[in-house]
Amino acid sequence: MKLRNLKPTLILLILFGTFHLFYDVIYENHLGEGTDSDILYPYLFSRDFWTGGWAGVSGWNLPPCTTIFPDLIFGLIAYPIVSSVYWFHLVFGFLVFCLPFALARSLGLAKRFSYLVSLGFLLFAGLDPNQLGQFYFPSFHAMTFFFVIWTLFELDHWNPKKGIVWFRFLVLMTLVWISEYWFFINFAPFLIFYSLVRLRWQSFGPFSMGFVGYHLAKSIGKGLRWVGIGTIGSDNLTYFTKLMDTVQSILLDPYSVWQGLFHSLTNQEVLSDWIYWYLVIGSLFVFLSLFRNLGKEFFLDLVFYLSPLITIFLLYTIQIEPNIRYLYILPFGILYFSLRLLESIPFLRIGIPIILMIGCFWYYLGKHSELTTMVKAGETKRNHRLECLTEFDPNLPGVSTYWPIKYIYAFSDKPWTLVPFTKDGVYYPWVANSSWDGNLKNQPFDSFSWGVTESKEKLAEWKGVSLVKVCEGWYFFRRN
Repeated sequence: MKLRNLKPTLILLILFGTFHLFYDVIYENHLGEGTDSDILYPYLFSRDFWTGGWAGVSGWNLPPCTTIFPDLIFGLIAYPIVSSVYWFHLVFGFLVFCLPFALARSLGLAKRFSYLVSLGFLLFAGLDPNQLGQFYFPSFHAMTFFFVIWTLFELDHWNPKKGIVWFRFLVLMTLVWISEYWFFINFAPFLIFYSLVRLRWQSFGPFSMGFVGYHLAKSIGKGLRWVGIGTIGSDNLTYFTKLMDTVQSILLDPYSVWQGLFHSLTNQEVLSDWIYWYLVIGSLFVFLSLFRNLGKEFFLDLVFYLSPLITIFLLYTIQIEPNIRYLYILPFGILYFSLRLLESIPFLRIGIPIILMIGCFWYYLGKHSELTTMVKAGETKRNHRLECLTEFDPNLPGVSTYWPIKYIYAFSDKPWTLVPFTKDGVYYPWVANSSWDGNLKNQPFDSFSWGVTESKEKLAEWKGVSLVKVCEGWYFFRRN
């Protein structure tokens, strides 16, 4: 059993190492050029824990999807071994790289084709690092795949006579509720039908554990807040109210709801392209499947195919703009259904995976110099920003908007103190450790002598402020 699992892991490790420049491009895009700093919070949380113990993390504020498991747990285990920013995220990136393979296998795709799902996902992300590349970083919902794989395993091995099975599923649902709400938005419709088809009346067991896990997760969240780690509990979310408002709109004016949904999708060119190709390839697969199998497997394939469409509608009903990090199922589905189609052709089953693998490698060699240039550009931007920062006195606290603070805390070896404020001058310790700021959080925005922001739109409105340096998209200012 162990050897059987070791072989695919080694093959995936070889693939990841061979095509590593795609990951490096993604890394430099997000940590060299700029992105949402939530990527760094598991790393910095882990560093605070190992350098300051429990007191070091008391003061952290976590997002609604806390990613306590597995992202933060991974961080706490990995940091003593791989404490550099790059290697920390590279190891996480490899773990995530394995997930599309594992999910494809859980859904019944052959191993030789499942490897191509993971490789294809990496190629997609390397070509679109700014959006799809987020998949390979902590706290950006890739671990939804992990929870789906675990859920499918538990449902396939469900035995109501064994207490350990109930306990494992309770642990799973509790971790999902406290860590990754997007699991329910993305995959719940498919998994509900999967449970009903596989277990029929016995599906009451998993459903009940999901309900108990929800309340247990709420208790854990309250416990974390009691010891000083802030979390946004489900009671603070307004999704249900937004859902009811949209349902009312559907009943009163369904056409306007359809127009709004269509506009929200077509307004994002990249996402609309993903949806278009998903519909084309997925519809072709479903159509051809009609001539082969109309049993339970076809029904589950159909529900899986409809899952992202249901997700898009749910996102709209709770008034969240569709984003690829909420819809990783689209690129996964494009690869999965494409390879399912190829797998169904007998004379292509053996040779086509090898041909596609060679084709990917040939394409990679053609892109090698371009990818290397992009990686160096990201490194240069990051180093230039830190050089620009050295013009300011690290002993004097400054202010900053959201992204640069954790970026500087992660990459600089100097004891900078930057206090987070919004562009409107409001203290904003979002997804960060408020204890970093100490008593400085009580000082007004205009009491700091210098700062950095990602946009100069408010510079003219801030009293006594003058722009002193523009550096790789960061605007450094001093207060006169």
